Amino acid sequence: MPTHNAPLRTPAELGAALRAQRKAQGLTLEQLSGLSGLGMRFLSELERGKATAELGKTLEVIALLGLDCFLVPRSSTNSAEGKHSHDESG
Repeated sequence: MPTHNAPLRTPAELGAALRAQRKAQGLTLEQLSGLSGLGMRFLSELERGKATAELGKTLEVIALLGLDCFLVPRSSTNSAEGKHSHDESG
C-alpha cells in the first residue's frame, strides 16, 4: 500500500492520497460508497480535492481506508512557511 510522508497542504493533495490508497486496496468508488454509506458524488469530489468536503465524512473515509491522520508541528526548516501575522512569539 502506498505511504505518503510528505505534508498534505491542499484539499487536492489529500484527495490524491485517498484515491491512491483506495486504488491500492483494489476498491472502486462504488465499492467504497457501499462500504462507507457515503454517496459516490461526495467520494468523487473528495478525491478531486473539493475544498468544502465535510470534515466528519472525510475522517470517516480516512479511517475506512485504514489510514490515520496526524497533526505534527512543522520542522524548524519549514516553520517560516507557516508563520502567521498573529504569531505569539513576537
